[in-house]
Amino acid sequence: MVSLEFTPYADRRIDFLEVRRINDSQLKIYSIVYGNAPLDRELFEKGLVRAAESIPDGDPSAGRPGLGFAVLHQGKTGNYVVLCWWDNENELPTRLFLSDDQNWRPARENESFCVWDLQVMWFERCAYIETVLSGENRDTVEDYLTSVLH
Repeated sequence: MVSLEFTPYADRRIDFLEVRRINDSQLKIYSIVYGNAPLDRELFEKGLVRAAESIPDGDPSAGRPGLGFAVLHQGKTGNYVVLCWWDNENELPTRLFLSDDQNWRPARENESFCVWDLQVMWFERCAYIETVLSGENRDTVEDYLTSVLH
């Protein structure tokens, strides 16, 4: 038997912050914070602006509804912006940016989102399926945007 000496998992506070229009897209913005510190909104605003440069314009005829979400993750060892948008009807392009002091940069090859970010991603997957991909005749965009993780 191999016993790994990893830090045991512990929940982190996840908050829905807002729906924000960025360029041609509407993004649900979440925060994840390690410990009890407040989210550094000023720092993460810079990161979100940097990450938003990655979002293509919405084009429903090409399967890009102009919907997505971002996770502002104030972690134990660093700060991350995880940016995701729906594309090709059912795909989720994802970009990750990290802060080196006050500067934000794209993730390196060995840097990725983590188990806490995956909780938001799983919720958003389910919300997208239940609304936009439901096949129902209703305002699926509004339904998606109001379906948030609490």
